Amino acid sequence: MSSFYRRHKPWVWAAAWLVTRLLILAEVGFFNHGQARSLEDVQIYESWSGNDLAHAHTLPGGELWQYPPGAAFLLLLPRLGLWATNYGHAFVLTMLAFDLAGFILISWLARREDRDAGVWVWLVAMPMLRAVPMLRFDLAATTLAVAALVVIHRRPNWFGALAGLGAMLKVWPIVVLFGEWEWRRLLRAAAAAAAAIALVFALSAIFFDGNQLEFLQEQNGRGLQIEAVATLPWHLREVVDGSAPNAVARFGATEIGSGPADTVADLLKWAALAVLIGAGVWWAARTRAIKDGREDLADAVVSRDFVFTIVLLLVITSRVLSPQYMIWLFGLSAVTLAEARSRVSRPAWIVIGAALLTTAAYGPEGAWGPAPIYGSAFNMAIRNLALLVAAADAALAMYLLLRRAPAKAGDVAPDGARAGAAAAPATAPP
Repeated sequence: MSSFYRRHKPWVWAAAWLVTRLLILAEVGFFNHGQARSLEDVQIYESWSGNDLAHAHTLPGGELWQYPPGAAFLLLLPRLGLWATNYGHAFVLTMLAFDLAGFILISWLARREDRDAGVWVWLVAMPMLRAVPMLRFDLAATTLAVAALVVIHRRPNWFGALAGLGAMLKVWPIVVLFGEWEWRRLLRAAAAAAAAIALVFALSAIFFDGNQLEFLQEQNGRGLQIEAVATLPWHLREVVDGSAPNAVARFGATEIGSGPADTVADLLKWAALAVLIGAGVWWAARTRAIKDGREDLADAVVSRDFVFTIVLLLVITSRVLSPQYMIWLFGLSAVTLAEARSRVSRPAWIVIGAALLTTAAYGPEGAWGPAPIYGSAFNMAIRNLALLVAAADAALAMYLLLRRAPAKAGDVAPDGARAGAAAAPATAPP
Protein backbone atom coordinates (compact mmCIF):
# COMPACT_ATOMS: atom_id res chain seq x y z
CA MET A 1 0.00 0.00 0.00
CA SER A 2 1.48 3.37 -1.01
CA SER A 3 2.49 5.86 1.63
CA PHE A 4 0.36 8.50 -0.13
CA TYR A 5 -2.74 6.35 0.34
CA ARG A 6 -1.92 5.74 3.99
CA ARG A 7 -1.42 9.43 4.69
CA HIS A 8 -4.48 10.61 2.79
CA LYS A 9 -6.80 7.65 3.20
CA PRO A 10 -9.86 9.60 4.43
CA TRP A 11 -9.56 12.03 1.53
CA VAL A 12 -9.25 9.20 -0.99
CA TRP A 13 -12.36 7.60 0.47
CA ALA A 14 -14.25 10.89 0.40
CA ALA A 15 -13.30 11.48 -3.23
CA ALA A 16 -14.37 7.94 -4.16
CA TRP A 17 -17.70 8.44 -2.39
CA LEU A 18 -18.31 11.69 -4.26
CA VAL A 19 -17.47 10.23 -7.66
CA THR A 20 -19.45 7.01 -7.21
CA ARG A 21 -22.49 8.82 -5.84
CA LEU A 22 -22.45 11.28 -8.72
CA LEU A 23 -22.57 8.22 -10.99
CA ILE A 24 -25.58 6.89 -9.08
CA LEU A 25 -27.33 10.26 -9.37
CA ALA A 26 -26.60 10.26 -13.09
CA GLU A 27 -28.05 6.75 -13.30
CA VAL A 28 -31.19 7.99 -11.60
CA GLY A 29 -31.40 10.76 -14.20
CA PHE A 30 -30.79 13.50 -11.65
CA PHE A 31 -28.89 15.68 -14.10
CA ASN A 32 -30.97 14.87 -17.17
CA HIS A 33 -33.21 17.92 -17.40
CA GLY A 34 -34.05 17.36 -21.03
CA GLN A 35 -35.70 13.96 -20.68
CA ALA A 36 -37.74 12.76 -17.70
CA ARG A 37 -36.96 9.41 -16.25
CA SER A 38 -39.25 7.15 -14.27
CA LEU A 39 -38.33 7.08 -10.59
CA GLU A 40 -39.96 3.67 -10.18
CA ASP A 41 -41.20 3.15 -6.61
CA VAL A 42 -40.57 6.79 -5.69
CA GLN A 43 -43.67 7.66 -7.69
CA ILE A 44 -45.68 5.35 -5.42
CA TYR A 45 -44.05 6.91 -2.35
CA GLU A 46 -44.98 10.37 -3.63
CA SER A 47 -48.61 9.32 -4.05
CA TRP A 48 -48.74 7.74 -0.60
CA SER A 49 -47.09 10.70 1.10
CA GLY A 50 -49.33 13.23 -0.65
CA ASN A 51 -52.75 11.65 -1.05
CA ASP A 52 -52.81 9.40 2.00
CA LEU A 53 -50.40 10.72 4.62
CA ALA A 54 -50.36 14.49 4.10
CA HIS A 55 -53.93 15.09 2.92
CA ALA A 56 -56.11 12.26 4.21
CA HIS A 57 -53.96 11.71 7.34
CA THR A 58 -54.31 7.97 6.99
CA LEU A 59 -51.86 5.16 6.47
CA PRO A 60 -51.85 3.76 2.93
CA GLY A 61 -53.82 0.57 2.50
CA GLY A 62 -53.86 -2.29 0.06
CA GLU A 63 -51.43 -5.04 -0.76
CA LEU A 64 -48.59 -2.66 -1.64
CA TRP A 65 -48.34 -1.16 1.85
CA GLN A 66 -46.15 -3.68 3.68
CA TYR A 67 -44.14 -1.42 5.94
CA PRO A 68 -44.15 -0.54 9.65
CA PRO A 69 -45.57 2.92 10.48
CA GLY A 70 -42.12 4.48 10.78
CA ALA A 71 -41.92 4.31 6.99
CA ALA A 72 -44.79 6.81 6.81
CA PHE A 73 -42.74 9.48 8.56
CA LEU A 74 -39.73 8.74 6.38
CA LEU A 75 -41.83 9.13 3.22
CA LEU A 76 -43.05 12.50 4.46
CA LEU A 77 -39.51 13.75 5.06
CA PRO A 78 -38.85 14.72 1.41
CA ARG A 79 -41.97 16.92 1.52
CA LEU A 80 -40.32 19.23 4.04
CA GLY A 81 -38.32 20.78 1.22
CA LEU A 82 -35.00 20.44 3.00
CA TRP A 83 -33.17 19.25 -0.12
CA ALA A 84 -35.30 20.07 -3.16
CA THR A 85 -38.81 21.19 -4.05
CA ASN A 86 -39.37 18.22 -6.36
CA TYR A 87 -40.41 15.15 -4.32
CA GLY A 88 -38.45 12.70 -6.46
CA HIS A 89 -35.22 14.67 -6.19
CA ALA A 90 -35.79 15.30 -2.48
CA PHE A 91 -36.31 11.58 -1.86
CA VAL A 92 -33.12 10.69 -3.72
CA LEU A 93 -31.14 13.27 -1.76
CA THR A 94 -32.63 11.96 1.50
CA MET A 95 -31.34 8.48 0.68
CA LEU A 96 -28.02 10.02 -0.30
CA ALA A 97 -27.81 11.56 3.18
CA PHE A 98 -28.39 8.14 4.77
CA ASP A 99 -25.76 6.69 2.44
CA LEU A 100 -23.27 9.35 3.56
CA ALA A 101 -24.03 8.54 7.21
CA GLY A 102 -23.43 4.85 6.54
CA PHE A 103 -20.17 5.63 4.78
CA ILE A 104 -18.95 7.70 7.74
CA LEU A 105 -19.84 4.92 10.19
CA ILE A 106 -18.06 2.24 8.15
CA SER A 107 -15.05 4.55 7.70
CA TRP A 108 -14.81 5.12 11.46
CA LEU A 109 -14.95 1.39 12.11
CA ALA A 110 -12.40 0.66 9.38
CA ARG A 111 -9.92 3.25 10.69
CA ARG A 112 -10.23 1.82 14.20
CA GLU A 113 -9.60 -1.70 12.90
CA ASP A 114 -7.06 -0.58 10.25
CA ARG A 115 -8.87 -2.58 7.57
CA ASP A 116 -10.16 -0.90 4.42
CA ALA A 117 -12.15 -3.64 2.68
CA GLY A 118 -15.47 -2.70 4.28
CA VAL A 119 -15.18 0.90 3.17
CA TRP A 120 -14.52 -0.09 -0.43
CA VAL A 121 -17.47 -2.48 -0.35
CA TRP A 122 -19.71 0.41 0.67
CA LEU A 123 -18.13 2.70 -1.91
CA VAL A 124 -18.04 0.38 -4.91
CA ALA A 125 -20.66 -2.33 -4.35
CA MET A 126 -23.58 0.04 -3.78
CA PRO A 127 -23.21 1.70 -7.21
CA MET A 128 -23.26 -1.75 -8.80
CA LEU A 129 -26.90 -1.90 -7.74
CA ARG A 130 -27.45 0.89 -10.26
CA ALA A 131 -30.23 3.28 -9.18
CA VAL A 132 -31.83 0.90 -6.68
CA PRO A 133 -30.22 2.30 -3.48
CA MET A 134 -31.59 5.78 -4.18
CA LEU A 135 -35.04 4.68 -5.37
CA ARG A 136 -35.95 2.62 -2.27
CA PHE A 137 -35.69 3.49 1.43
CA ASP A 138 -33.72 0.39 2.47
CA LEU A 139 -30.60 2.52 2.87
CA ALA A 140 -32.25 4.23 5.85
CA ALA A 141 -32.92 0.96 7.67
CA THR A 142 -29.49 -0.40 6.74
CA THR A 143 -27.70 2.68 8.04
CA LEU A 144 -29.57 2.47 11.35
CA ALA A 145 -28.60 -1.20 11.67
CA VAL A 146 -24.97 -0.39 10.84
CA ALA A 147 -24.99 2.39 13.45
CA ALA A 148 -26.33 -0.04 16.04
CA LEU A 149 -23.57 -2.54 15.24
CA VAL A 150 -20.91 0.16 15.51
CA VAL A 151 -21.92 1.00 19.10
CA ILE A 152 -22.75 -2.56 20.17
CA HIS A 153 -21.52 -3.42 23.71
CA ARG A 154 -20.57 0.25 24.17
CA ARG A 155 -23.82 2.19 24.28
CA PRO A 156 -26.70 -0.20 25.11
CA ASN A 157 -29.37 2.50 25.05
CA TRP A 158 -28.28 3.85 21.69
CA PHE A 159 -27.81 0.32 20.38
CA GLY A 160 -31.39 -0.65 21.26
CA ALA A 161 -32.95 2.61 20.12
CA LEU A 162 -31.24 2.42 16.73
CA ALA A 163 -32.39 -1.19 16.31
CA GLY A 164 -35.95 -0.22 17.23
CA LEU A 165 -36.03 2.73 14.85
CA GLY A 166 -34.63 0.57 12.06
CA ALA A 167 -37.34 -2.02 12.72
CA MET A 168 -39.97 0.70 12.31
CA LEU A 169 -38.80 1.20 8.72
CA LYS A 170 -38.09 -2.42 7.77
CA VAL A 171 -38.62 -5.13 10.37
CA TRP A 172 -35.28 -6.93 9.92
CA PRO A 173 -32.98 -4.52 11.89
CA ILE A 174 -34.51 -5.76 15.16
CA VAL A 175 -32.42 -8.93 14.84
CA VAL A 176 -29.27 -6.95 15.67
CA LEU A 177 -30.36 -7.36 19.30
CA PHE A 178 -29.13 -10.95 19.02
CA GLY A 179 -25.63 -9.49 18.95
CA GLU A 180 -25.73 -8.43 22.60
CA TRP A 181 -24.82 -11.34 24.88
CA GLU A 182 -24.67 -9.73 28.34
CA TRP A 183 -27.99 -9.72 30.19
CA ARG A 184 -27.87 -6.28 31.75
CA ARG A 185 -26.86 -4.56 28.52
CA LEU A 186 -29.41 -6.62 26.59
CA LEU A 187 -32.24 -5.61 28.93
CA ARG A 188 -31.30 -1.96 28.57
CA ALA A 189 -31.07 -2.31 24.79
CA ALA A 190 -34.38 -4.18 24.58
CA ALA A 191 -36.06 -1.53 26.72
CA ALA A 192 -34.68 1.22 24.49
CA ALA A 193 -35.82 -0.64 21.36
CA ALA A 194 -39.29 -1.16 22.85
CA ALA A 195 -39.49 2.52 23.78
CA ALA A 196 -38.51 3.59 20.25
CA ILE A 197 -41.05 1.21 18.70
CA ALA A 198 -43.80 2.32 21.10
CA LEU A 199 -43.06 5.97 20.39
CA VAL A 200 -43.33 5.48 16.63
CA PHE A 201 -46.59 3.56 16.97
CA ALA A 202 -47.98 6.24 19.30
CA LEU A 203 -47.05 9.08 16.97
CA SER A 204 -48.46 7.17 14.02
CA ALA A 205 -51.74 6.59 15.86
CA ILE A 206 -51.93 10.33 16.67
CA PHE A 207 -51.19 11.59 13.17
CA PHE A 208 -52.66 8.87 10.95
CA ASP A 209 -55.88 6.89 10.88
CA GLY A 210 -55.88 3.27 9.79
CA ASN A 211 -54.71 -0.07 11.08
CA GLN A 212 -51.17 0.32 12.38
CA LEU A 213 -50.51 -3.43 12.01
CA GLU A 214 -52.00 -3.95 8.56
CA PHE A 215 -48.50 -4.34 7.12
CA LEU A 216 -48.15 -7.65 8.97
CA GLN A 217 -51.27 -9.03 7.33
CA GLU A 218 -50.10 -8.01 3.87
CA GLN A 219 -46.66 -9.53 4.45
CA ASN A 220 -48.19 -12.77 5.69
CA GLY A 221 -50.28 -13.17 2.55
CA ARG A 222 -47.38 -13.07 0.13
CA GLY A 223 -46.46 -16.07 -1.99
CA LEU A 224 -43.17 -17.23 -3.47
CA GLN A 225 -41.54 -14.32 -5.29
CA ILE A 226 -39.72 -15.31 -8.44
CA GLU A 227 -36.39 -13.93 -7.15
CA ALA A 228 -36.49 -15.82 -3.83
CA VAL A 229 -33.72 -18.33 -3.16
CA ALA A 230 -36.30 -21.10 -2.80
CA THR A 231 -37.22 -20.70 -6.47
CA LEU A 232 -33.94 -22.40 -7.38
CA PRO A 233 -35.67 -25.65 -8.57
CA TRP A 234 -37.87 -23.66 -10.95
CA HIS A 235 -34.90 -21.77 -12.39
CA LEU A 236 -32.86 -24.94 -12.77
CA ARG A 237 -35.75 -26.58 -14.60
CA GLU A 238 -35.95 -23.59 -16.93
CA VAL A 239 -32.21 -23.84 -17.59
CA VAL A 240 -32.55 -27.54 -18.44
CA ASP A 241 -35.73 -27.67 -20.51
CA GLY A 242 -36.77 -24.04 -21.04
CA SER A 243 -40.00 -24.37 -19.02
CA ALA A 244 -40.50 -20.95 -17.45
CA PRO A 245 -42.41 -20.83 -14.15
CA ASN A 246 -45.97 -19.54 -14.13
CA ALA A 247 -45.38 -15.90 -13.24
CA VAL A 248 -48.25 -13.90 -11.73
CA ALA A 249 -48.36 -10.30 -10.50
CA ARG A 250 -49.26 -10.13 -6.81
CA PHE A 251 -48.40 -7.75 -3.95
CA GLY A 252 -46.52 -5.46 -6.30
CA ALA A 253 -44.10 -8.22 -7.32
CA THR A 254 -43.83 -11.22 -9.61
CA GLU A 255 -44.63 -14.50 -7.87
CA ILE A 256 -44.82 -18.10 -9.02
CA GLY A 257 -48.45 -19.10 -9.23
CA SER A 258 -48.75 -22.83 -8.54
CA GLY A 259 -49.69 -25.22 -5.77
CA PRO A 260 -46.11 -26.39 -5.12
CA ALA A 261 -44.91 -22.78 -4.97
CA ASP A 262 -47.59 -21.90 -2.44
CA THR A 263 -46.58 -24.93 -0.36
CA VAL A 264 -42.94 -23.85 -0.45
CA ALA A 265 -43.99 -20.34 0.60
CA ASP A 266 -45.81 -21.77 3.62
CA LEU A 267 -42.81 -23.94 4.55
CA LEU A 268 -40.50 -20.94 4.35
CA LYS A 269 -42.40 -19.27 7.18
CA TRP A 270 -41.45 -22.20 9.40
CA ALA A 271 -37.90 -22.15 8.06
CA ALA A 272 -37.54 -18.49 9.07
CA LEU A 273 -38.91 -19.34 12.52
CA ALA A 274 -36.36 -22.15 12.76
CA VAL A 275 -33.58 -19.66 11.94
CA LEU A 276 -34.69 -17.42 14.81
CA ILE A 277 -34.92 -20.37 17.20
CA GLY A 278 -31.47 -21.53 16.12
CA ALA A 279 -30.15 -18.01 16.66
CA GLY A 280 -31.57 -18.08 20.17
CA VAL A 281 -29.89 -21.42 20.88
CA TRP A 282 -26.54 -20.13 19.59
CA TRP A 283 -26.94 -16.94 21.63
CA ALA A 284 -27.54 -18.96 24.80
CA ALA A 285 -24.58 -21.23 24.09
CA ARG A 286 -22.36 -18.22 23.49
CA THR A 287 -23.42 -16.57 26.74
CA ARG A 288 -22.79 -19.77 28.67
CA ALA A 289 -19.38 -20.24 27.03
CA ILE A 290 -18.34 -16.68 27.91
CA LYS A 291 -19.25 -17.29 31.55
CA ASP A 292 -17.17 -20.47 31.39
CA GLY A 293 -14.09 -18.55 30.29
CA ARG A 294 -14.42 -18.12 26.51
CA GLU A 295 -13.63 -14.41 26.68
CA ASP A 296 -12.82 -14.36 22.96
CA LEU A 297 -16.54 -14.82 22.29
CA ALA A 298 -17.31 -11.54 24.06
CA ASP A 299 -15.62 -9.58 21.29
CA ALA A 300 -17.83 -7.21 19.29
CA VAL A 301 -16.58 -8.73 16.03
CA VAL A 302 -18.31 -12.00 16.99
CA SER A 303 -21.56 -10.12 17.52
CA ARG A 304 -21.33 -8.43 14.14
CA ASP A 305 -20.51 -11.73 12.42
CA PHE A 306 -23.47 -13.34 14.17
CA VAL A 307 -25.90 -10.64 13.06
CA PHE A 308 -24.63 -10.89 9.48
CA THR A 309 -25.21 -14.66 9.58
CA ILE A 310 -28.75 -14.36 10.97
CA VAL A 311 -29.82 -11.80 8.37
CA LEU A 312 -28.28 -13.86 5.56
CA LEU A 313 -30.14 -16.97 6.76
CA LEU A 314 -33.38 -14.99 6.97
CA VAL A 315 -32.87 -13.72 3.43
CA ILE A 316 -32.43 -17.20 1.98
CA THR A 317 -35.50 -18.48 3.88
CA SER A 318 -37.60 -15.50 2.82
CA ARG A 319 -40.47 -15.84 0.37
CA VAL A 320 -39.35 -12.51 -1.07
CA LEU A 321 -35.96 -11.39 -2.35
CA SER A 322 -36.35 -8.03 -4.02
CA PRO A 323 -33.21 -6.35 -5.40
CA GLN A 324 -33.18 -3.83 -2.54
CA TYR A 325 -32.55 -6.67 -0.08
CA MET A 326 -29.02 -6.64 -1.42
CA ILE A 327 -28.58 -3.24 0.20
CA TRP A 328 -29.00 -4.95 3.59
CA LEU A 329 -26.44 -7.60 2.74
CA PHE A 330 -23.98 -5.08 1.31
CA GLY A 331 -24.23 -2.96 4.44
CA LEU A 332 -23.69 -5.89 6.79
CA SER A 333 -20.92 -7.25 4.57
CA ALA A 334 -19.19 -3.88 4.78
CA VAL A 335 -19.38 -4.06 8.59
CA THR A 336 -17.88 -7.55 8.75
CA LEU A 337 -15.17 -6.77 6.19
CA ALA A 338 -14.16 -3.69 8.16
CA GLU A 339 -13.06 -6.09 10.90
CA ALA A 340 -9.66 -7.74 10.56
CA ARG A 341 -10.73 -10.63 12.78
CA SER A 342 -14.06 -11.45 11.13
CA ARG A 343 -14.85 -15.17 10.77
CA VAL A 344 -17.34 -14.58 7.94
CA SER A 345 -15.18 -12.66 5.47
CA ARG A 346 -15.46 -15.40 2.86
CA PRO A 347 -19.28 -15.61 3.03
CA ALA A 348 -19.41 -11.81 2.84
CA TRP A 349 -17.35 -11.79 -0.37
CA ILE A 350 -19.52 -14.58 -1.80
CA VAL A 351 -22.64 -12.53 -1.05
CA ILE A 352 -21.16 -9.50 -2.79
CA GLY A 353 -20.20 -11.56 -5.83
CA ALA A 354 -23.61 -13.20 -5.95
CA ALA A 355 -25.41 -9.90 -5.71
CA LEU A 356 -23.32 -8.23 -8.38
CA LEU A 357 -23.97 -11.17 -10.69
CA THR A 358 -27.64 -10.37 -10.99
CA THR A 359 -28.63 -7.01 -9.56
CA ALA A 360 -27.45 -5.13 -12.64
CA ALA A 361 -30.36 -6.84 -14.38
CA TYR A 362 -32.85 -4.63 -12.55
CA GLY A 363 -33.92 -1.16 -13.47
CA PRO A 364 -34.78 0.69 -16.66
CA GLU A 365 -32.38 2.37 -19.01
CA GLY A 366 -30.07 4.78 -17.24
CA ALA A 367 -26.86 6.72 -17.63
CA TRP A 368 -24.80 3.53 -17.91
CA GLY A 369 -26.81 2.26 -20.85
CA PRO A 370 -29.83 -0.02 -21.12
CA ALA A 371 -30.25 -2.53 -18.31
CA PRO A 372 -30.36 -6.19 -19.29
CA ILE A 373 -33.71 -7.91 -19.47
CA TYR A 374 -34.82 -9.13 -16.04
CA GLY A 375 -32.64 -11.89 -14.75
CA SER A 376 -32.22 -14.96 -16.84
CA ALA A 377 -32.93 -18.30 -15.23
CA PHE A 378 -29.22 -19.11 -15.35
CA ASN A 379 -28.26 -15.91 -13.53
CA MET A 380 -30.93 -16.42 -10.91
CA ALA A 381 -29.87 -20.02 -10.37
CA ILE A 382 -26.20 -19.09 -9.93
CA ARG A 383 -27.07 -16.19 -7.63
CA ASN A 384 -29.31 -18.34 -5.45
CA LEU A 385 -26.77 -21.15 -5.28
CA ALA A 386 -24.09 -18.66 -4.24
CA LEU A 387 -26.31 -17.25 -1.49
CA LEU A 388 -26.98 -20.78 -0.22
CA VAL A 389 -23.24 -21.50 -0.15
CA ALA A 390 -22.54 -18.22 1.65
CA ALA A 391 -25.25 -18.90 4.24
CA ALA A 392 -24.00 -22.44 4.88
CA ASP A 393 -20.41 -21.19 5.13
CA ALA A 394 -21.34 -18.45 7.62
CA ALA A 395 -23.50 -20.76 9.73
CA LEU A 396 -20.70 -23.34 9.83
CA ALA A 397 -18.19 -20.67 10.86
CA MET A 398 -20.43 -19.63 13.76
CA TYR A 399 -20.94 -23.25 14.81
CA LEU A 400 -17.23 -24.08 14.71
CA LEU A 401 -16.42 -20.92 16.64
CA LEU A 402 -18.39 -22.23 19.61
CA ARG A 403 -16.66 -25.62 19.42
CA ARG A 404 -13.16 -24.18 19.22
CA ALA A 405 -10.82 -24.59 22.17
CA PRO A 406 -10.87 -21.69 24.64
CA ALA A 407 -8.64 -18.81 23.64
CA LYS A 408 -5.41 -18.25 25.50
CA ALA A 409 -4.93 -15.24 27.69
CA GLY A 410 -4.14 -12.17 25.63
CA ASP A 411 -6.10 -13.37 22.60
CA VAL A 412 -9.08 -11.21 23.44
CA ALA A 413 -9.41 -8.13 21.26
CA PRO A 414 -9.13 -4.72 22.92
CA ASP A 415 -12.87 -4.11 22.61
CA GLY A 416 -13.88 -7.56 23.86
CA ALA A 417 -15.87 -7.15 27.04
CA ARG A 418 -14.84 -9.52 29.82
CA ALA A 419 -17.60 -11.54 31.38
CA GLY A 420 -16.96 -10.17 34.84
CA ALA A 421 -17.02 -6.52 33.71
CA ALA A 422 -19.38 -6.75 30.80
CA ALA A 423 -21.61 -3.89 31.74
CA ALA A 424 -18.86 -1.28 31.88
CA PRO A 425 -19.28 1.11 28.94
CA ALA A 426 -16.38 2.07 26.73
CA THR A 427 -15.82 5.14 24.65
CA ALA A 428 -18.10 5.33 21.62
CA PRO A 429 -17.62 7.31 18.44
CA PRO A 430 -18.93 10.87 18.59
